[in-house]
Amino acid sequence: KISLVIALFLIPMVGKSQMALPTFQGAQKPYLMFKNLQTLAVSLDALTSITNSNLGSVQSTIEGADNSFHVFAVIGKNDLAESLAGTGASGGTTSFSSPKFVYNSSASNILSTGNTIANMTGGPNSVIDGNKWMAMALYDGSTNGFKGIMLWVFTDDLINSSNSVTTDGHTVTTAKSIFYPDNAGSSYNRIYAVVIGDDGSVDYSDYDGNVGWNFSNNQSPGSSTGYYNTSQFSGDDGLWAFRLSGNKVDGNSPGGTYKTTNGFGVGNYDGTDGTSNIYWNGSNSGGTSNYVGFVFTGDMS
Repeated sequence: KISLVIALFLIPMVGKSQMALPTFQGAQKPYLMFKNLQTLAVSLDALTSITNSNLGSVQSTIEGADNSFHVFAVIGKNDLAESLAGTGASGGTTSFSSPKFVYNSSASNILSTGNTIANMTGGPNSVIDGNKWMAMALYDGSTNGFKGIMLWVFTDDLINSSNSVTTDGHTVTTAKSIFYPDNAGSSYNRIYAVVIGDDGSVDYSDYDGNVGWNFSNNQSPGSSTGYYNTSQFSGDDGLWAFRLSGNKVDGNSPGGTYKTTNGFGVGNYDGTDGTSNIYWNGSNSGGTSNYVGFVFTGDMS
């Protein structure tokens, strides 16, 4: 009888132990964040005929790769910064059919996502883990070719033109805080930069913490929004780009332009939104008319 009592007592204990395992495994899911980006790159490479007027199923592919991935802007030729218009949506989510950015019309019109960005974890270099991030899947519409995923990993610091790091409370937590406050071209968001290629491998990276990025020299967003106004993302210029090896870029490019060595992305550099081509590792890829980029991050909501 005593043995039976002990056995009956132990059965629920075993059950609880087994039930605890899925919870533990679930807690490990953020470790898959970088792996999911790599897997996503392979899936995106399979999508063709993607241009700034035919967005295909790219958004659904991105958002299906991880339940936190959330596209908040789609950019293209003539729709980069000064001409990139916003679309309001309750909750800050929308299905994109053309280049736009989305703002949360039910929460003071803040740039979506308004929620906390999930930390990067499981990266190939541990220095990027624990930080907030933004990514862009870039297509060359002239060849229908997927270029890769550009990944900005934010350090919460600013870095100036002399490569001196300053901490001024520029804490990145949401998409809004990535673009606010205005750094006015003299200081830059200090980032780690990673480029994931079409086969899911890390093609290029800089983990030294000397890379600086400022979307625009005249972003001038509203203090509670993160963008310039609902019909114009930036007041002037704007680069969805970075340059590796300790160089800093913004719309007017003091400290080096992304169009030279080790530069990646697209942007409006002292001209109209339609002037830029795709630059990949400093080379003009020839995407002159239909390039399109899908900008996303990890929304913890």
